Amino acid sequence: MGKKKREEKLKKKALKEWEARRPKTLREALRYFPGVFLRTALVMMGAVALLLLLGALGVGLAGSFWFQLLVYLGFYLAFQRFIMGPLAPPRVK
Repeated sequence: MGKKKREEKLKKKALKEWEARRPKTLREALRYFPGVFLRTALVMMGAVALLLLLGALGVGLAGSFWFQLLVYLGFYLAFQRFIMGPLAPPRVK
């Protein structure tokens, strides 16, 4: 029981620290936009490279709009913490 309470306390502390440092106004958030944009572009370039590779290998599914949408969505969700960088909330274990 003591370990569980300690973990809950650490989670609450991490969430409180994140709330304190996250931007409250648009002006504060503007500082983070170039980094978020560049990280998003980097991740999406990886998705495009994968789609181009699949297309070059002759995979017919690679030309499908829905498959491409799923690949982009999968990359975004897989790398969301990387994309958000310092704006991401703390990990809950």
